[in-house]
Amino acid sequence: MNSNKKITIIIFSMVTLLTILIVALVALGSRQSGYDSAKKRAYLTADIVKKSLTTHMVNGNMNQRDVFLESINDLKDINDLWIIRAKSVSEQFGESTLGNEYPKDAIDKKVLDTGKEEIVISESFTNASLRITIPYTASMHDKPNCLSCHNAKEGEVLGAISLSFDIEEDRIASISILLKIIAIITIFLIIILFYIVKRIKPYTSSFDGITDVLKQVHEGDYSVRAKQGVLKEDKEASLWVNELIEKLETVLTGIEKNLTAFVHNRSTNVNNDKLLTAQEIIKDISEIYNYKKTIETDLTKEDIYYRLTQVLKNKLKIEDFYIFENDLIKDERVVIYSTNNLKACCHINKNIKEHCRAERTDTIILSENFSEICRVANCKENNHYICIPFLINDQKSITIHIICKDENCLKHTKYQIGIIKKYLEETKPILESRMLMDVLRERNLIDGLTGLYNRKYLDEFIEKKMPIEVSKGTTYAIMFLDIDYFKMINDTYGHDAGDAILQKLSKTMKSSISENEFIIRFGGEEFLIIMKNPTEESALNLATKINNDFSKLVFTFNNESFSKTVSIGYAFYPTDTDQIWKCIKYADLCLYEAKETGRNKVIRFRPELLKNNDKEKY
Repeated sequence: MNSNKKITIIIFSMVTLLTILIVALVALGSRQSGYDSAKKRAYLTADIVKKSLTTHMVNGNMNQRDVFLESINDLKDINDLWIIRAKSVSEQFGESTLGNEYPKDAIDKKVLDTGKEEIVISESFTNASLRITIPYTASMHDKPNCLSCHNAKEGEVLGAISLSFDIEEDRIASISILLKIIAIITIFLIIILFYIVKRIKPYTSSFDGITDVLKQVHEGDYSVRAKQGVLKEDKEASLWVNELIEKLETVLTGIEKNLTAFVHNRSTNVNNDKLLTAQEIIKDISEIYNYKKTIETDLTKEDIYYRLTQVLKNKLKIEDFYIFENDLIKDERVVIYSTNNLKACCHINKNIKEHCRAERTDTIILSENFSEICRVANCKENNHYICIPFLINDQKSITIHIICKDENCLKHTKYQIGIIKKYLEETKPILESRMLMDVLRERNLIDGLTGLYNRKYLDEFIEKKMPIEVSKGTTYAIMFLDIDYFKMINDTYGHDAGDAILQKLSKTMKSSISENEFIIRFGGEEFLIIMKNPTEESALNLATKINNDFSKLVFTFNNESFSKTVSIGYAFYPTDTDQIWKCIKYADLCLYEAKETGRNKVIRFRPELLKNNDKEKY
């Protein structure tokens, strides 16, 4: 409903209500006026009857009073009239011979008892009447003096007169006047309404037009413009509104174009409103800025991956996903993060460049685009997956593997792809820097000849990582390993031969250990192997395997072929001692025992190997 109709209805309702109120007041006034007129006639008739009866009494012809009363009763509009004598009058002058001079009902009796008049109004749809009973009281001030004839006191009730009037004509007259008033007011009201509608229509039409335009702007359509009004005021209003909308459209279009490019185009703009889109983009930029400032102060790539995971989970509301880190040199990947109890659709961890379609094509892979688009991915029925590849540098890349269990999740995730890529872009330089730092740090902790960890790594491990692992219940086996008669190799065939044998031993050890062990070049031809959570059997098996595998190798230098052996000693932490350096010393002691007793042996620590002074401290 437009404003013109609304205003018209409001004004019409108010005027109608006022009209009804006026009519009601007039109706009540007319009704009351009719009643008052009837009462005046009753009082006049009662006074005439009283004076006539007094005259009859003075003249001594009271026996003719019935003729007078009947003549009065025949007057127009008087339905009935009767006289009631008080008991005191009957006692003084005798009982009345007329039948209508006795109380007819309770009203007559009440008036005789109280001396107060009673009025009863009877109304129906077709008839209206007024019955009034007026008392006659004795008074010495009347002319003639009532007390001169009646044995009564001042104010005593001598009788009463009851009259019944037909007031239907009065009511009809009042209704006729009322109808004329209603007709006049109605005509006046119609004229007023037409005048008001004509006068306010230009304003309301302009208001409705501006309201409709603002509604469309509110819904995101900034291309609409308000029509020019008729009056000076609404012309200015429409001009101002159009200028404001045009400015908004220009500004918001620029913001949407520039900022959307900054944070990547989302797959679908669900708002379709430039203002809401700009607000959302600005919020994204603010959150990305805060994210970048946070990861800039993070020390390790693990911290940065943690931040990225929190963004995906908490800000972008991605529920089920994996983050893979791909080593492009080794052509393998490791899992950085996975949602609890979630199985990836893709389980490859080697030959990434060939098997991972996202990495091979460097494009985002959506399972909904084509049936079995990635042949190595195998999701549960009705599940969809999205793989987002992102190159960090020539050595590393990231793949975000998102799994969706319904269409709403898929739609939401597709909408977030652009902002995910922006977060990855902001992560890239900082993550690359931390990776470079890790490489430099790794090189500082790696022995250049063998590719094994050096003493610095051992010190760092014992200082930082080991206390955390021990607090979780981790135990260790410490193995000390040495090449038998190694000095003879250097002296006989030169240091190049010695270096080649050290490298062969390093490869032999690397091929023998699992992910629960690591090797340290302790110095010269001495190596330290640290096993996590070993058993007596697993420790012995590893030492024996290395000893056997290395002894089978044949080396040829200067046209001479020979084999070499190693001696190994090992101890357990914290079983043999709760001090890690003492445990290393015990393993070294076992190695010395192996060399002293013939070499090419594996010896486990036992307290009997300790010297007297060490036995006391054991």
